[in-house]
Amino acid sequence: MVLWTLFILCVTPNILNGFHVSSYVFLGHLPEDMWCEVPALKGNNWTSEQRQLISRGSNNSKCTVYDWNYIDLRDMPFQDAKNFVDTNTKPNEISCNQIPGYSYNYIDGTSTFVPEWELVCNKAVHRTSAQLALSIGKFLGSFSFGFLADKAGRKTSFTTGAIFFITASLICSFSPWYPLFLVGRLGLGSASSGLFYGAFTLLTENICVKHRSWMSIAFAASYPVGMLILSALAYFIEPWRYLQLALTIPAFFLIINVYFLKESPRWLLSKERYIEAYQIVFNKKCDIESEAIVQKTPEKTAKEVEATRDEKTPTFRDRFRAATHTFSGLYGQPHVRRMVLTCYFMWCVTSLSYYVTALNAQNMDVNRYLFVAITGCVDIPSYVLPIILLRFMGRKYTTLSLYFLAGVPLLAVLLVPADNITAIIFLAMMGRFGISSAYSIVTLYTAELFPTEIRNSALGTCSTLAHVGSMSAPYVVDILGQIDSFLPTTICGSCVLVAGLLTMTLPETSTGKLADTVEEIEHAEEKTT
Repeated sequence: MVLWTLFILCVTPNILNGFHVSSYVFLGHLPEDMWCEVPALKGNNWTSEQRQLISRGSNNSKCTVYDWNYIDLRDMPFQDAKNFVDTNTKPNEISCNQIPGYSYNYIDGTSTFVPEWELVCNKAVHRTSAQLALSIGKFLGSFSFGFLADKAGRKTSFTTGAIFFITASLICSFSPWYPLFLVGRLGLGSASSGLFYGAFTLLTENICVKHRSWMSIAFAASYPVGMLILSALAYFIEPWRYLQLALTIPAFFLIINVYFLKESPRWLLSKERYIEAYQIVFNKKCDIESEAIVQKTPEKTAKEVEATRDEKTPTFRDRFRAATHTFSGLYGQPHVRRMVLTCYFMWCVTSLSYYVTALNAQNMDVNRYLFVAITGCVDIPSYVLPIILLRFMGRKYTTLSLYFLAGVPLLAVLLVPADNITAIIFLAMMGRFGISSAYSIVTLYTAELFPTEIRNSALGTCSTLAHVGSMSAPYVVDILGQIDSFLPTTICGSCVLVAGLLTMTLPETSTGKLADTVEEIEHAEEKTT
């Protein structure tokens, strides 16, 4: 019963993470029914469609209008004005914001935050900042909350993340200014990392080996469950502020998680807080004079405590030597350096493709609700496939296979006619399935590639490159996707296939013990050569 309670308390917060990463698809999509309203034409009895026929620029542009003398055209009957603009040489086009008293009109401008802050045309790039802010927040939160969890405790980190999450969600729901909204998105990303790492660490440190594998998979699968719930909420709740508020209300249930979650006994033991660990494990108070506790916590004099503290406190010279040693370990030896650079590319491309395939609904001209729901459904089985492949193929060829499973369909989208939406969605989801599966393998493979003395540094720097990929994803979708709808999937497919080929240069790690030093790695490479 205790195990299941811990499992539910740790898994449910990750559902909230699935809300907000994909919420940009619904909250920040470009309005499809926008046009530039010319004030001079509003004084007649023309319909909005007739006014657009007279003023709208070439290629049916939504952001430019022809520089006619609209005051003269306004006094004509519509058919005369239409004949005039059709038979005369077209004047120069001017952007909408060059017209005095201009406005952008929308048939339905409440489903997205774009009309409220006029993030269209020459300001459209600022719309992408909403997703960038979330990615930057996740990047900042990954190491800040990780540091807090190691220093102050897992529950403290989780509690702080919950407070940030609720506060940032409320800011996003009620912000009257776009910069403040971005601050809220930044806070959401940071808090998401705090909830994820805090909950995952609490779960893994408190369950036995028997349940660790399937519970870890279930924890990861809770993320796409959040995407499924998000698509359902977005379908029924149209105004974007109401939708944001609907995504905020479940965050208050984190108060229950904070109340019932206990600190990790393993962390308490590492900090020599044995009494608190005893109370949590055995669910009862213990006598501070208990023989078992006294044996674990011998009394120390003030001088002994101070001496121990001095021994543990590293000087600036110690820190500099450690940093130099780590840098030399990562980049000093040719074979390790090749592995590091290959892993950097793999992590960056995997993260880029993962987020591009999650945000690319608008470029595919597909129903947003259906797209996010299918993405969530595809993600759930993608966490199971790697477990099966790892049993028979090892790390190297599993990673290679999954990269090709992702890259080939994403490239094949380029060959499908634009009107064949079903085939495009099928190939895109195949790519999504492959890249989601690869994402779950890359962390394990990277951890096994590097020796103990630089393993954390390798994972940390790879994680940084992964965040670079996630930060780039919304710009690939929003900017390059406007040039050609197939560009995002083509870029991702090409990069993923290159990552798969680079995997061939890496050694297999499932057949031997993990190395402890860089010298062991280089010696093994010399023997292989």
